[in-house]
Amino acid sequence: MRAFRFLVSLALATAPAGCMFLAQTWLLLSGQGDAVLDLARYGGLIGLIFLAFDGGSGLAPTLMRQRHAASAIRSAYLVYRGGVLAVLLAILPLAWLTAPVETLALLPLLAAALLLRLPLLDADLDRHGWQHWSMALQNGWMLPLAVTASLTGEMDARTAGHAALWSTLALFAAHHLLVREKQQIGGDFRPPLIEIVSFACAQGIGQAYGRAVMFILGAAFTGPLPALVIYAKQAFNAAGPLVNYLRRIELAQSRADMKLSLSGQTAICLVAGALVALAAARLGLPLVLALTLIAWQIFEKLSANAVYAHQIAVRHRLALGSLVLVASLGLFGLAVADGQPLVFIAAETIGYAIVLILWLPARRQPFNTERRP
Repeated sequence: MRAFRFLVSLALATAPAGCMFLAQTWLLLSGQGDAVLDLARYGGLIGLIFLAFDGGSGLAPTLMRQRHAASAIRSAYLVYRGGVLAVLLAILPLAWLTAPVETLALLPLLAAALLLRLPLLDADLDRHGWQHWSMALQNGWMLPLAVTASLTGEMDARTAGHAALWSTLALFAAHHLLVREKQQIGGDFRPPLIEIVSFACAQGIGQAYGRAVMFILGAAFTGPLPALVIYAKQAFNAAGPLVNYLRRIELAQSRADMKLSLSGQTAICLVAGALVALAAARLGLPLVLALTLIAWQIFEKLSANAVYAHQIAVRHRLALGSLVLVASLGLFGLAVADGQPLVFIAAETIGYAIVLILWLPARRQPFNTERRP
């Protein structure tokens, strides 16, 4: 019964991302590659903004409670999110100049959603055992985007804005219905604020980079090949929560060989590779391109495992440096691609190769599997 409940909770937590992936699969198989690009464009933008604004409010407050008062943590989050809003306001004129119609349609709805999210911390739901609902509602905006794109084959800024707002209203209602205690603010917010910023930077580089890549690919590239590139990334990343769960089991059992999570990733790669090959055939692209994308994503998985190995062996500088290296080369590739996504793929693959080379001399060092209270 406990295993069944866990599976149901896992399915609920991953439902938004799963629906997004299924929508992209349907659009590609039905020959609607442009809709995949639009979905990645607006989904990447909303995901990137919400990720930065949230600041890791599920895990970070739990880690900080041993050192800081809950009221100080909540105050620090208000200050942090105020800073994020200031940054968004600073870049608003640029958005207005480059895409005035889309900005006018999206801005009021997205601004209302951010203001509603301002006091909400995922950790409040987590403390009551509602982690699955917290994850599902935090990413609930993916559901209306996926459904709309699947039914209409179109996506625009106003639809994305409504998805952001109405999903946030559901998140807001859940907090007020499920979290009954009064939330207080006060105390010295500066020490927890420093930790929040550090946590957001360290934990958010990979996710922020991935969402930014999706947005740029959807906004700056056209044609079936960019659509297949986006789909390949989504296919290989679709089972991320499952991999994280297997890694948690390994750590709980003090297993340092990573065999369990690697076995899970192998199965995922086989299924994802088959889906990418099928999508390439449906889009009329040669098999060699599909094989190239599959090899690119396998390199990404190997690189990600190398970074994870650095993290559990407490080689944090190597882990952070590896993430920054890949992100830098990937963004450089996007900047010089000039409409050719294979340039971006080549630059990112070079980054993965360098990460693996850096991992080789350190791989014989023992993992730190000591359990912390």
